[in-house]
Amino acid sequence: MRVLRARWPLWCMLGLVLLARLASLGAYPLFETTEPRYAEMARKMLALGDWVTPWFDDGVPFWGKPPLSFWGSAATMALFGVNEFGARLAPFLASLLTLALLWAWPRPLGHTHTLPTLAALVMLSSLLGFVSAGAVMTDMFMTLGTTLCMLAFWRAYIGAAHAKRWSWAFFVGLALGLLAKGPVATVLTLLPIGLWAVCARQVMPAWRALPWLRGGLLCAALTLPWYLLAEAHTPGFLAYFLVGEHWQRFLVPGWAGDLYGHAHTEPRGTIWWFALAGYMPWPVVALVDALRAWRAGMGLRSPAQAASGAVVGPRSEAVTPRAAGGYLWCWVLAAPLFFSLAGNVIPPYVLPGLPAFALLTAHLALATPCSAGWQRIRLAAGLLVPALLCALVWGFPQVLEQRSQRALLHHWPVGEPLAYAGARPFSASFYSSGQARWLATPQQLAQWLAQPGPASVVLQEQAWQITPELQKAGWRLLAQHADYRLLHRDAAAAPAVPAAR
Repeated sequence: MRVLRARWPLWCMLGLVLLARLASLGAYPLFETTEPRYAEMARKMLALGDWVTPWFDDGVPFWGKPPLSFWGSAATMALFGVNEFGARLAPFLASLLTLALLWAWPRPLGHTHTLPTLAALVMLSSLLGFVSAGAVMTDMFMTLGTTLCMLAFWRAYIGAAHAKRWSWAFFVGLALGLLAKGPVATVLTLLPIGLWAVCARQVMPAWRALPWLRGGLLCAALTLPWYLLAEAHTPGFLAYFLVGEHWQRFLVPGWAGDLYGHAHTEPRGTIWWFALAGYMPWPVVALVDALRAWRAGMGLRSPAQAASGAVVGPRSEAVTPRAAGGYLWCWVLAAPLFFSLAGNVIPPYVLPGLPAFALLTAHLALATPCSAGWQRIRLAAGLLVPALLCALVWGFPQVLEQRSQRALLHHWPVGEPLAYAGARPFSASFYSSGQARWLATPQQLAQWLAQPGPASVVLQEQAWQITPELQKAGWRLLAQHADYRLLHRDAAAAPAVPAAR
């Protein structure tokens, strides 16, 4: 126990993992398809100065997500440049704020420093936590909002210090979630609170803990202006976003109404496997600790008792260890329960429950007696995922380059006309600063190849059959990357070239 209770070793490990993630932000290209798509929308937002409507393409608004994550990446790119580091710094900062909120969970005496530090290490060093801390996605911003909501409600409910301020902070967290991902953030907040209140028979005390009417007005004041402006700028946004993205996406298998990609069709219940894999390696560590506690005759009482924290306030007697531990479990299970019947799911959907899982795992580790050897193994688990992913980033960069157009466009003469024929790689738009055009048909490709002047074109394997004609027309191969080939023509004019068949 001495290793885990020591303050500075935990801080050093947490700092090392944070530095590893920060150092890796700009070390690898944006990963198709989510990262470059969202990074390009943030770049367009910055270039156009349009902070209301995210743009999916020229003249095509993006109605799939609210703008908070795009605002964040656009702001950090304005400060640090339009590059991978600038785009990823915003979710990294959102992750830091989420980790900082873990210190708001009431802590039992003797664990003042170790509990939140260990919980932060568990969250950041998990597979999903480490990846999401630097991935250009909306999920970390929503997790920041839901975490603020869940911790603010608990502190308001138990009557802890500054309970009134925390009750207002709850609605600020709701606003963050609504601006990061939409109404689903409200569901993932109210579902665990409601589930816990019903199971603990605390419905009325939970209701009275928050100023619902005034807080709701505050939340509306923070969010409604953007929603109304977005609908005014691009009519049709609210209908698609509220009905399509928040109803049909999850309840209609293989939903074909997605304007910006395709629906994921996973078997029902896959979300539970995503949670298990995303929280690794800590579910294994927690399982071993739970078995050790059971063998020691502790059952689950001591970990749950630790979870109650040092409650000081008017509701101290009402907050039992079971109630506090149950609240964290409801928080963990809310997302998997909500998405259990959905087939259109991806691993980041379980990210909002990771802070609660980290707190439970930290409580269990601190409450379970074990040997010094297992303590060291338990701490080493905090370095496993960061070490493996950093080894991948710096040891095998070619693996990550396969999912991006960065390496190919490094050979493109910047500023000259550029077009892609065939499938659309989102990273091509980001790495060409929006200059890449898309040729959807053979006729468009033929017109592009026949126009006079220097130009570049990227062909995929299916269009490579016209290579001899291209070479005769003055086109030469500049670079090849994965399934893509970059050709360039220096001549001032060229004869017509047959279209790809």
